[in-house]
Amino acid sequence: MGFNTGTGVYTPPAGATTAAPGDIIRSATWNSIFTDISSALTTLGQQLYSHTSVTATPYVPASTDAIALINVAGVVAVNLPTAASRSGLPIRIKDVSGAASTNNITINRNGSDTIEGLTSIVISVDYGGYNLIPITGGWVISP
Repeated sequence: MGFNTGTGVYTPPAGATTAAPGDIIRSATWNSIFTDISSALTTLGQQLYSHTSVTATPYVPASTDAIALINVAGVVAVNLPTAASRSGLPIRIKDVSGAASTNNITINRNGSDTIEGLTSIVISVDYGGYNLIPITGGWVISP
């Protein structure tokens, strides 16, 4: 609707007018604003609190995954979606099995995207992980 999640800017719907102090906001305008705010808060909540327990390989993070908790008995492949499909929303990939030193977790790029110039990165430390932020053309690792 009128809220652009990429820029954080709200654009009133066509035909909306500016309300003066004391004016009543028409229900159609209010519904539009409320829907946009509700959608933005839902996305924010999913990114802050949503996690997925990964028990199979290969794994492709969903658009709403904020944290992928890897708990697989064996070598694991995580195939990232395109960075562009994440709309700037980061993802954390973490070993919760405590076996990454024995059963490495390989995080693979998608298409021509890179992960800081690489085609893949590996979690090889028990309970290790990466915080990945999508940018134009790929992913960067955040400390």
